[in-house]
Amino acid sequence: MAKRSRKASKPAAKAETFGVSIRMYRLGVGDCFLLRFQRGEDGEPPYSILIDCGIHQSAKGGSDLIRRVVQDIADVTSKKLDLLVGTHEHWDHISGFSQAEDIFSTMVAKKAWLAWTENDADELAQKIALKEKRYQALALLSAADNRLRLSGAGPDPKLESLMGFFGPGGGVKLKKAGDNFKSLAGDEIEFLKPGGHPIELPGIAARVYVLGPPRNEKLIAKNAPSRSTSEVYEFGHFAAAADRLEKATHQGNAPFDSRFAIPMKASSGIDFFSRHYWGDFTPDASDCGVEEPRQDWRRADNAWSQLAESLALNLDEDTNNTSLVLAFELGDTPGEGPILLFAADAQVGNWLGWKDLTFQAGAKTVTSRDLLARTIVYKVAHHASHNATLREEGLELMDALELALVPTDDAMAAKVKWGTLPWPALLERLDEKASAGVVRTDRSSAPSRGRFRVTKSDLFFEFYL
Repeated sequence: MAKRSRKASKPAAKAETFGVSIRMYRLGVGDCFLLRFQRGEDGEPPYSILIDCGIHQSAKGGSDLIRRVVQDIADVTSKKLDLLVGTHEHWDHISGFSQAEDIFSTMVAKKAWLAWTENDADELAQKIALKEKRYQALALLSAADNRLRLSGAGPDPKLESLMGFFGPGGGVKLKKAGDNFKSLAGDEIEFLKPGGHPIELPGIAARVYVLGPPRNEKLIAKNAPSRSTSEVYEFGHFAAAADRLEKATHQGNAPFDSRFAIPMKASSGIDFFSRHYWGDFTPDASDCGVEEPRQDWRRADNAWSQLAESLALNLDEDTNNTSLVLAFELGDTPGEGPILLFAADAQVGNWLGWKDLTFQAGAKTVTSRDLLARTIVYKVAHHASHNATLREEGLELMDALELALVPTDDAMAAKVKWGTLPWPALLERLDEKASAGVVRTDRSSAPSRGRFRVTKSDLFFEFYL
């Protein structure tokens, strides 16, 4: 990809300060952000907003790390949060509410925000049945994983890594984490929809525009650009994949009568199978003097596991598109201030849902394009994956961008076979666009340019504006 220079028309950063800090916890593949806004009265504690708190199941020492993070949150906020935001139900966004349940139980939140997709009373949410499908699919995936283990084939690494976004226990612990999240705010829970009026944050000069998730089931199911050669997973494919997996994993679905079946473990002790299906090399390797690779590729016994991988990928991406996306506008005047954009794990369909959104901010009509043009801080969506930041309708509109925040871990992504994460072309363009720099949670460096004052530790980066 040819390197593109920064746009000459990019406006210079103003020296204005807004009394806000952003603490990005260094959890690798996991999101946890603490925003604190100065209040008007001297001596008043800051207005504290916690956005997500989780770490991926595959992270080494993740439970201990997330407990350190939650303890830090409790200490710095004096155990009081003004607002708690849960963007979507993935383990790497809410695991802390389970892993550090005892610490969170000592804290209180005045209010909590969730997306409309989590509202059991919402008619569209009921129609799409997102939550119901999620837990049905997780039960199927857990059963498929167990069958692989019992067959003697061992776990499927790709399937396990995808299921890691939903935590251990086939979704049981994920649901518990979600319940713990809600309990912090009691009955003070709002389920947000995109558009309308920005939400004023009481006592501070800031407001919030809700961009996603879209009120459109087709857009929620759209996880890749139309011009991409990658497959687009639709809800119809989701249901079909679940149905095929359920049938394929059923014990009575074998092509031959059970009396002709040889148990997997027993086959390794039979000479023919030992030589042709379990051996390290071909049986005649010594005769020709050439050692050929293992023969276990011949086995088709667990080919159905590919259906499980497809279902897991579909479930993961559809859940990403239910992400609650928020744009925080700073300053006294609605419709004019700089924007802090928190896109959670929003993928293509979520972004496309913003295109036609308008907001009424006082006397001004504000468009999503206007919000993107004023974005100075972008929390990069979905760990900087290839399909979670739109180009022309996304990053290319952020001409005021100063700071890009990327929760990611390329070493762990390689270990669990996610492919290329973070996406190099996206990182390159982020670096070109962001005047103060790109900050990754898997790197120790922090930006040394721009107007942000930076504090860093082994636990977090904090940026002051």
